[in-house]
Amino acid sequence: MTEDRLTRIEKIVESNAKSIEALSDAVAQDRKERAQERKEWAQDRRRIFEWMARLSAAQRDFYEVQADYIRHIEEIEDRLAQILDRLTPQNEDQP
Repeated sequence: MTEDRLTRIEKIVESNAKSIEALSDAVAQDRKERAQERKEWAQDRRRIFEWMARLSAAQRDFYEVQADYIRHIEEIEDRLAQILDRLTPQNEDQP
């Protein structure tokens, strides 16, 4: 009976050892996967920030071009107003 009990205890110890090894392997695998995910996330964040920087630069360029266009239109309007003032007869009777 003692031998039987000892055999059962040995089997339990072996089973526990295998379980511990399987859990250790699973934990190690999880750590590797998390490290890979962190690396991928870091790359994704870097790409997003690069795209955001490009978008900001494109917006800045757009607004500069738009401001130049509006300035140009205002200059044309000012010239047209000057030409109109020169071509329109001034009546001294009108205020």
